[in-house]
Amino acid sequence: MVTTRILRRHLVAGLACLQAALLIGPAPAAAEEVTLKAVSAFPEGTRFSRNFERFVDKVNAEGKGLVRIHYLGGGKKVMSAFEVGNAVRKGVVDVGNTTGAFYTNLMPEADALKLTEMTIQEQRASSAWDYLNKLHNQKVNAHYLARIGDGMPFHIYLTKKIDQPDLKGLKIRVTPIYRNFVTAMGGTSVRTAPGEVFTALERGVVDGYGWPSQGIHDLGWHEVTKYRIDPGFYQVDVGVLVNLDRWNSLSDDQRAFLTKQATW
Repeated sequence: MVTTRILRRHLVAGLACLQAALLIGPAPAAAEEVTLKAVSAFPEGTRFSRNFERFVDKVNAEGKGLVRIHYLGGGKKVMSAFEVGNAVRKGVVDVGNTTGAFYTNLMPEADALKLTEMTIQEQRASSAWDYLNKLHNQKVNAHYLARIGDGMPFHIYLTKKIDQPDLKGLKIRVTPIYRNFVTAMGGTSVRTAPGEVFTALERGVVDGYGWPSQGIHDLGWHEVTKYRIDPGFYQVDVGVLVNLDRWNSLSDDQRAFLTKQATW
């Protein structure tokens, strides 16, 4: 009798536990570590890749078990700078460090980023950031994770001295960022690959180039540059884009972690 009552209690308890488990369901599995492939439109170690590379290092140091970034490198050794935006859009890579001027073919509005007078913090605190992200979602299939570079203008650098406020008679190496500016100032726009600029300056193929107020030493261009025209104009924008499908596939914790590191 005692043995029967004990067995009955164990059976009832077991059935209750089974019922509870069926109602509650299995415990959710912890998100597995995700590896994201990343590229930079700029050569590794140069001014406009260094902050992105610091971000990658910080994610990999603090995101173990959550997120890891596999950095494929930067510059033409990986792909053309003008292909990075499209590579993110198509999911060829998950993360891209690039400038809006390099993907205006996908999102013409990106050209306006160089005209902003708002700091990054002011953009994030207002609806501006959400609107920019919405445009990137719709037109680039990307999440606009971060902007690197703030309050940094462009300049025209020359091998010849000028004595008047125009560029008439001068051939200036350009990218889409400042092509219209050079044309408006009377200069002739010349498009060359970044790796050819030094030789073009040395041989007189171009008389100067547009570039931000930092970074020419990384490329060695200071050795063949004599003058910088002030004041600066426009604003540098370098952004970190994440393929939108990949971003949406991440867990809330993974997205929050990447946002925190990007804000840093």
